[in-house]
Amino acid sequence: MSVFQLNGRTALVTGGARGLGAGMAQALAAAGAAVMIGDILEDAGRKTAQAITATGAQAAFVPLDVTDEASWLAAVSVTHATFGGFDILINNAGVEETALVSEIDVEALRRMLDVNIVGTALGLKHAFRAMRPGGLAGKGGAVVNVASVAATIAFPAIAGYSATKSAVDRLTRVADMADAVVFLCSEASRFVTGAGLPVDGGMGM
Repeated sequence: MSVFQLNGRTALVTGGARGLGAGMAQALAAAGAAVMIGDILEDAGRKTAQAITATGAQAAFVPLDVTDEASWLAAVSVTHATFGGFDILINNAGVEETALVSEIDVEALRRMLDVNIVGTALGLKHAFRAMRPGGLAGKGGAVVNVASVAATIAFPAIAGYSATKSAVDRLTRVADMADAVVFLCSEASRFVTGAGLPVDGGMGM
């Protein structure tokens, strides 16, 4: 069996209803993982899960507001109850609000801080608690936090977003896309710890 196969593993993908999150969920499922889609977009999330199950893979949806601790507890519990395990978390959920620094909206900035930083930190907290010995799942696992090229490159009108993604990068030193997610969650990366992995097509060179 290829070291890139994830058979027997269970992944929770936050912000997995659409976009990059959906692509990551599909890649994990194609590699053999059972995938739980966690998102506030219930209709889109259920459709993504259904599309994955239509391929013969295992997938389901759970409502998840990453800024809410009770929502995290419920999502982790449902993931474990549905698939009998929980050993992969993809901390992908995030929001981006654009504005020049002179026009920054305070509430929009607070929303980015809450989702992008607090949401990621809560994911780390509850994944570690569930995966550690004596935890709900108790078999260890992998957590992948998705930052952005905006964490290291200055773009106009996204100063606030860049700041939040820089914080995510510093939380874990790991940034990636679908193929990189599968690699980081597989046995092929078993000795990769605390490393930054730019997946930016050379933009940061």
